[in-house]
Amino acid sequence: MTKLILTTLAAAGLAVPAFAATPLDFTFEGHRIVGTVDLKGSTEVIKGRDVTAGHDFALYVKDGYVTGDVGGQFVSYPAPKRKLKASTAG
Repeated sequence: MTKLILTTLAAAGLAVPAFAATPLDFTFEGHRIVGTVDLKGSTEVIKGRDVTAGHDFALYVKDGYVTGDVGGQFVSYPAPKRKLKASTAG
């Protein structure tokens, strides 16, 4: 799984409700990603599977940093900056 996919996963956990896991199911750069995003205290927990590559993952986002495991390999990197794009009426 490329770092770009990992960055997308980390950015996917926007406004996660504290009471229930939010399901993920999307395709990015040809990889089908399924899983959940949950909030445990102040940590966003993103768990699932890259169905295309056959890798399970567990990512933990806290204090601007992502750590976790992807396909048995440890990962650690700064969380992506979240930017909202303004829509314009046309």
